[in-house]
Amino acid sequence: MSATPLLDAVIVGSGFSGLGMAVSLSRAGKKFVVLEKGAGVGGTWRDNRYPGCACDVQSHLYSFSFAPNPNWSRAYAPQKEILAYLEKVATDYAVRPHCHFHQEVEAATWDESKHVWTVRTHTGVEHRARHLVFGIGGLHHPKLPNVPGRERFQGLQLHSAEWDERADLTGKRVVVVGTGASAIQLVPALAPHVKQLTLLQRTPAWVLPRNDGPIGAFWKWLYRVLPFTMLLSRLRIYALAEAKFLAFKRRWLMELGEKRSKAHLKKQVKDPRLQQLLTPTYAAGCKRILVSDDYYPAFNRENVTLEPCAVSEVTEKGVRTPDGRELECDAIAWCTGFDVAAPLKRMKVTGVDGKDLATEGWTHGLRAYKGTTIPGFPNLYMLMGPNTGLGHNSMVYMIESQIHFVMQHLRALEQAGATAIEVKADVERRYNDELMALMPQTPWTSGCTSWYLDDQRRPVMLWPKNTWAFRAQTRELSADEVTMRGTARASTSSELKSVAAS
Repeated sequence: MSATPLLDAVIVGSGFSGLGMAVSLSRAGKKFVVLEKGAGVGGTWRDNRYPGCACDVQSHLYSFSFAPNPNWSRAYAPQKEILAYLEKVATDYAVRPHCHFHQEVEAATWDESKHVWTVRTHTGVEHRARHLVFGIGGLHHPKLPNVPGRERFQGLQLHSAEWDERADLTGKRVVVVGTGASAIQLVPALAPHVKQLTLLQRTPAWVLPRNDGPIGAFWKWLYRVLPFTMLLSRLRIYALAEAKFLAFKRRWLMELGEKRSKAHLKKQVKDPRLQQLLTPTYAAGCKRILVSDDYYPAFNRENVTLEPCAVSEVTEKGVRTPDGRELECDAIAWCTGFDVAAPLKRMKVTGVDGKDLATEGWTHGLRAYKGTTIPGFPNLYMLMGPNTGLGHNSMVYMIESQIHFVMQHLRALEQAGATAIEVKADVERRYNDELMALMPQTPWTSGCTSWYLDDQRRPVMLWPKNTWAFRAQTRELSADEVTMRGTARASTSSELKSVAAS
């Protein structure tokens, strides 16, 4: 195979992370490609297409700061509108020509002698680049429960992460399994159209009012004519969202949230028995707190039934409950979440001295420095990496912070005349030890089981501080944090600070 041109960067994924990174690299005049396993841009918002799918962060905050959108139709945008926004960003910022679709990455290998990453896709195509950026997210590979008999079911099976939009469930008997964020959007969207909807609930969720609604024509006009008003709206939404973080640090504030959720439930569901079944017994915040205006009212419908149990078996005609009852149905909708580690498990990433990221890079669990860089893997960056997730604010804010941090690494290398940059192992270890020390102060370690926790029950997904604290710590890159190679001299801290300020 002939040698491929050397690029500045390969980006894997074309959702918010990948597109945001691509725009920054394009503005800096870099040569790059975006490798995308799907047929188009959008990531999570391309793959998740189930009825009712929408964002639980308000639209004017769940968007790029450099690409405000005055035309959002609702306070909380639906999936198709978010996808259209991302497609427009890709077009407006000339990123689309850099995108290579239907290219799932199989392997990425670091060449220490040349300081180059070689990235191979499932089609056998290879790309060589100085830098490798993962913008692959984790909310697109479905996680199915280990339930016997799934292959025997003679009806239709759907997962919220792989919904078949051609499926017509009108007049059908549908069993929905799960009560996470997807389920509370899917249930009220399906209920008016199906003959019977049965929700299997293993654990109820804490649900707060969403207060969604259309954005009027006047406000859209104002945002177009006076763009600063849209910025003020974004700042207001951000401040209100950030204020919610106090509840994750003060138990009495979270208890107020629990009371609000119970009042929301009591107001919308009239049956005392259903109220009891829908009330969680674990501390709010231990699992993801959900927002909805129409989930609870769905249980007032005659064609909606709540079964407070898990699935013990799938039969040819339906599902079986732990007490032996068979619930016959025409379709099963699995709302059982995502395998958030699947994207990295599906590829082999090899760093310095042949170190494998999955088996050797994370021997002490999923971790990274500032959620972005990993010792032993120079010039590699993860967006939405370990401990960058949020339970109260917009992930786009965190993504833009990380992109700024990545660009500092590139500038530092250019200024030093170096070709490889790597976080120091002791720096990464101290950073993560400090993060884990904060976790007992949060509800995430209060005892429930959630996707926030790894196999050692370490909360490796969420950020335990305010989002502005993350923005502040990714603003600068210090020479004390990294090792640079491929140059005769090392950059000083003052030089790197000048890079951060540029």
